[in-house]
Amino acid sequence: MPKKYIHKGRGKEMGYSLTQMEEAVKAVKEGRFSIRGASKEFSVPKSTLQDKISGRTEVGVPLGRRPALPVEMENKIVQTVKTAARQGMGITRRQLLQRTGVLCKRTKLNAFKNGAPTKDWWQSLKKRHPELAVRKAEALGSSRASMMNPVIVEGHFDALEKELSSMNLTDKPELIWNCDETGKCFEHSPGKVIAEKGSRNVVGKVTNNRSHITIMACVNAAGRKMSPMLIAAGKTTVSLHGFNAEMAPAGTKWAFQENGWITDEIVEKWFTSVFLQECGPERPQILILDRHKTHECLAFLELAIENGIILYGLPSHTTHMLQPLDRTVFGPFGSYYDQFCSEFLSSDPLHLINKWTFPSIFTKAWEAALSSDNITSGFKACGIYPFNRNAIPKDAMLPSQPTETSPPPSSDVVL
Repeated sequence: MPKKYIHKGRGKEMGYSLTQMEEAVKAVKEGRFSIRGASKEFSVPKSTLQDKISGRTEVGVPLGRRPALPVEMENKIVQTVKTAARQGMGITRRQLLQRTGVLCKRTKLNAFKNGAPTKDWWQSLKKRHPELAVRKAEALGSSRASMMNPVIVEGHFDALEKELSSMNLTDKPELIWNCDETGKCFEHSPGKVIAEKGSRNVVGKVTNNRSHITIMACVNAAGRKMSPMLIAAGKTTVSLHGFNAEMAPAGTKWAFQENGWITDEIVEKWFTSVFLQECGPERPQILILDRHKTHECLAFLELAIENGIILYGLPSHTTHMLQPLDRTVFGPFGSYYDQFCSEFLSSDPLHLINKWTFPSIFTKAWEAALSSDNITSGFKACGIYPFNRNAIPKDAMLPSQPTETSPPPSSDVVL
């Protein structure tokens, strides 16, 4: 049970609203009332009003313990969370607590005992912001977690159409973006080869190196691609040594992470060093992405809002049909990568795929797969541009029809 903080000397709840106190403070500062007169006029305690006027306590803070975070910071977090939920990027309560702690660490604000807020803080936050509520995001059972649901898809197209129309982006494909990550190993999957009929042991040469590289890609409905970001496995910049970076596509950005995965910090780095640098000055623009947890960090959401970029989260477990990169780009990219790896290894017995040779092979696959035709085909196949709510074939949703469920109301805040 969360602790209930009661103001010392009073055994009852606050008998006035924050609006009453704000109006009383305003009246005193404007000279319309004395503190005593405003106390009577607006039915607020004189001593509390005095504290607000003197600056001892903040105006927007109710009676009780002073909030751990500054009012401006707290309000910004709340606004970011509400905006994220409306855009289909709602975060959980646990994520809110964790990421609030991260923000405090970055701003060097020692607001919480163990570096991050607890459930007590969440309960107090809800009292200060009663518009927040914990809501169930989607009623998808485990047996249909990976299935397309006709009702969910219909709700997705309703929400997407509303976003595109409200921002006048329906006929501006150059401002409609999709980003996602994919991964590749130095040890590729060899393709089919010609062999004697009936052969039982047909092998293909591969490099005995399972080093993993994550690739962050972003494309728009006009067929344009942004520079990639490559994330290598490692704890320090030393992990990036040895890559022949000059052979990577022009503008490629490099990052590292212990397991070679994408994280909140890397998403922020990508957004500032790649997306904002290459998306152009026109605003607003929309960035369509999946709801993976690394796409929902508060700092990333705040950066998007501050820069006029609308984030639109695709429904969970549907990106294989609703995301352009998954539909027509990542598949060909994987095939081209395997093809060029096989050709490279077969051209010389001494060839290996390692840090030095990977960038050149990656570049060939990247340029071949991320063609303008492949990219625009993906947006068309997903019904994003040209907008077409009937673009998804009916047979893609047949398995889920017996268990259709309605999407959550778009106005709910998911925490």
